[in-house]
Amino acid sequence: MAQFVNGQGNMLEQYRWENRLILFFGSGVDASVEKQITELEKDSAGITDRDLLIFHIDRKSVQFIQKTSNPSLSAEQLRSRYDIKRDEFRYILIGKDGGVKYNKKDFVPNETLFSIIDAMPMRKREMREE
Repeated sequence: MAQFVNGQGNMLEQYRWENRLILFFGSGVDASVEKQITELEKDSAGITDRDLLIFHIDRKSVQFIQKTSNPSLSAEQLRSRYDIKRDEFRYILIGKDGGVKYNKKDFVPNETLFSIIDAMPMRKREMREE
C-alpha cells in the first residue's frame, strides 16, 4: 500500500494520525470535479466528524476544499507519487495511518465514503469513545 509521501518535507506526514485525507485529482473545469466538490460540501458535519481533510489537485495547484488557505503541497509531486496522469480524474482516500484505503477513477458519493471509513477499525474505536 502506498504511504504518505516521504522525502522533500514529508508532504502529507503532518496529517498522519490526525486526519484522514481525500485527494481528488482533476482539472477545475472538469464536470467530474464540480460534481465531486458539490457532493463533498453537502455533508460538512460528516466530513468533520470523520476528521477528513479534502484536497483538490488541479494541473498545477493543490487546494483545500473546506478551508480558505492553501496547503504547501506540490501538485506535481502528488501526481507522481500516486501515478495520476495530468488530466485524469482520481479520488483517493488515505487513512490516518497514511495508507491508501480507497482509489477510484469515478465519482464517489458521500454514503460510500462514509461507509468505507466507518468500517475501519480506528473509526470504530473513535465512535465507541465519543
